[in-house]
Amino acid sequence: MKIKIFAYTICIFAIILMQSTVFEYVRIYNVKPNLFIVFIVSIALLRGNVEGAVVGFFAGLSQDIMSGKLLGFYSLLGLYLGLLLGSVNKRLYRENILVVIFFTFISTVAYEVVVCVFGLLFITEVDIVYAMKNIILLEALYNCLAAIFIYIIAVKLNHKFEAANSSKRKY
Repeated sequence: MKIKIFAYTICIFAIILMQSTVFEYVRIYNVKPNLFIVFIVSIALLRGNVEGAVVGFFAGLSQDIMSGKLLGFYSLLGLYLGLLLGSVNKRLYRENILVVIFFTFISTVAYEVVVCVFGLLFITEVDIVYAMKNIILLEALYNCLAAIFIYIIAVKLNHKFEAANSSKRKY
């Protein structure tokens, strides 16, 4: 259990560093990927709804802290995303990369549409059609590309967690 917490914390810190440094300069049409969504999708599909929800909450909390805006908004979105996708994981072949790419695309679109709708309701006027065409779909494609690399890391972590868990059960 301690190794999982440590590994997830290191992954979230690495994502924070990459989001705030590298991907600020590697933008395509001024859009950067949201690696938090990709990480939540990967963990939720591999480990289930409880771990997906916990990782989603803490990844969203770190995204809240990074954005410096409303604290708790991205935390709840990450929690619900991890919970929803984790409940689907028993019905799928989890280690298929195409499943992860599909769910990353759908999750990114849903996540960003919810952000736009809440931005429209509470903060400012948002043109959802413009955001959908020029930001959300491009970010979803960018996240699908990033999902390939992050999912490989998540699968390796999952194998290590399962090996450690099976070695504990032997006696």
